[in-house]
Amino acid sequence: MRKAFSKLTDKLDSSKSSSEHPPPGSSSHASPPINYASKPKLKATYPQPGQRHPGPGHLPPKVASTQHHGKMRFFHPAGHEHIVSRDVGNSGVLNGKIIWGWGDTLMGAGGRGSKANICATDSTSIGHLSNRMCATDTALWDNNEYVANFIPCLPHEEKDGGLVKYAFGGSNIIEYAPNQGLLYFLKIHRPEGKNIIKGAGVAHVSMEGDVPRCKREMETLWTKEEPCYGDVGIAYDSRDGHVYAFGKGPQQDDEQLIRRTYLCRAPIEKAFDINAYSYWHQDTRTWSPQRLTTHGQMGTAKLSYEQAIFPYLAMDRSAPFWSNYFNKWMFLYGNSWGYSDVYVMTADKLEGPWDKHSDMIVASTQPEGGEPVAGEFRYAVNGHPEWDETGKSVFVTWTKLNEIYGTTIVWE
Repeated sequence: MRKAFSKLTDKLDSSKSSSEHPPPGSSSHASPPINYASKPKLKATYPQPGQRHPGPGHLPPKVASTQHHGKMRFFHPAGHEHIVSRDVGNSGVLNGKIIWGWGDTLMGAGGRGSKANICATDSTSIGHLSNRMCATDTALWDNNEYVANFIPCLPHEEKDGGLVKYAFGGSNIIEYAPNQGLLYFLKIHRPEGKNIIKGAGVAHVSMEGDVPRCKREMETLWTKEEPCYGDVGIAYDSRDGHVYAFGKGPQQDDEQLIRRTYLCRAPIEKAFDINAYSYWHQDTRTWSPQRLTTHGQMGTAKLSYEQAIFPYLAMDRSAPFWSNYFNKWMFLYGNSWGYSDVYVMTADKLEGPWDKHSDMIVASTQPEGGEPVAGEFRYAVNGHPEWDETGKSVFVTWTKLNEIYGTTIVWE
């Protein structure tokens, strides 16, 4: 959503060669050219409490091994690989398919000196259970070449400049009924390259064949004076029937609120109703139906640092998921300092208390070693439980230089 995004001006030939000759330890080289229509109809599932017998994992988590896979590869629906640069990378399951959600998406780079053009401010791909480092871009613009935008403008926004003027960022997708899902979004105004957040909302998602479709009916649900709920990630707890939305604070000049993480929840069948939400107060560890705003007027409570579930720069963007191995909610996440490795947190409930396990690093986002390179931010660390229902292993991704990297963590 709110993206630490740098414009890509050069796409070197090395980018293509690295996809043809992946680094040692990568599993992506084993995949032949993919024709999505010919892939086996395997069905993905997203873990929920009570789906399986309790797993044997014991806390604190201990890493048995990690396998670094290199860069993700993206394919056209016709089967050939194409060069796409993108960031973020959350995931969910809809109608038995893994749906990847991306941030700013660029195409068109063909070698040294060539320029990549932004073709979407958010986009989707379909993940493959047979190869976690490959995804197919089934949603294309009418030219059947460039990746399409996912979250749509409303009619009056189209008349006001459409995607030239507005951008949208989506959370991971949650399915609450067969082929009926939702996501949370930010509406962003981008005059002269600046990102001005106008508020957050909720949109419907469904599958039409192999193409994810987003139906947005609201301007926003929350105003720019409220936290950007869903901007970090969302989760559904089938035990209480609520959807939980983690989001950064509202945009302010001092960036103190925007670097903290806030939490709200609602019964999932009422997720589109602002009156159904309650808001977490970390300082008192209580829920309140009173909305939180920067002004604290018109019946709202004034937003404070202490209400944040995660403090300053502690969380970047990541969706919690249920670990069938540890029988806990789990975050595999990064902090917001710009060069984060992969950390782990666990909890019995989505509001916590969250155990950070002494800030344990469970995987490196710089597996090649060496010192961090200025400007080569490593961010948007996300765990993806879809590839192992047992939870014994978890796939994790992050962004560096508009490329998506992945590692599989195996627990003891």
